[in-house]
Amino acid sequence: MAIDAAVARLTEVEARLGESEELIAARERRDSCREALHPLEASQRDLDLQAGEVREKVADVEGKLYGGRVSNPKELEDLQADHLSLKRQLKTREDEELEVMVQLDDAETALKEAEAALAEIEKAWEADQKSLRAEQVELQAEIAALEGKRAGQVDGMDAGALNLYAALRERRQGQAIALVERGLCQGCRISLPISVLQKARTGVGLVQCVSCERILLAS
Repeated sequence: MAIDAAVARLTEVEARLGESEELIAARERRDSCREALHPLEASQRDLDLQAGEVREKVADVEGKLYGGRVSNPKELEDLQADHLSLKRQLKTREDEELEVMVQLDDAETALKEAEAALAEIEKAWEADQKSLRAEQVELQAEIAALEGKRAGQVDGMDAGALNLYAALRERRQGQAIALVERGLCQGCRISLPISVLQKARTGVGLVQCVSCERILLAS
């Protein structure tokens, strides 16, 4: 039973070794936040370039308007119309760029939060993995020692008794032995006949419960 318990715990420990779902989800969240930045950064660069081109055109038109080189009223009127149109375009580009900058700032904040959360989860996960690996080594050593001890105990035992024990363990979820306390089988909790109790207390031969068939061990 001690071996069974150690093996069961070792199975649990080994199942927890490796990346956890929480860690994987946190890393995916971080990666998703990173990916969200790329189109916003590209959009900001494009809008900044477009706004720069419009500013150059505005400066060129203003130079003609206020430089004294154009005196024709019709040309001046056309330049003023171009100037007004360009200023509107510039305002549109700057508004769009400002909106993207706000979105970019939010995305960068989300990325920082995701990175911080991932770092915290990774730190806890690494500590847990270290503890699990240490426990794995201890359990493996414990199981090896228990198996060696068991091998020494069964050496020379009656083959029929060992076969009975193995069959009962398989049928009774690993518990082939039941203690007797206050006249009760602690395996199935039934009251045992006096004759069975007396035989079990002698310690001579194997005595089985009349109900669950476990081998009885009387104090």
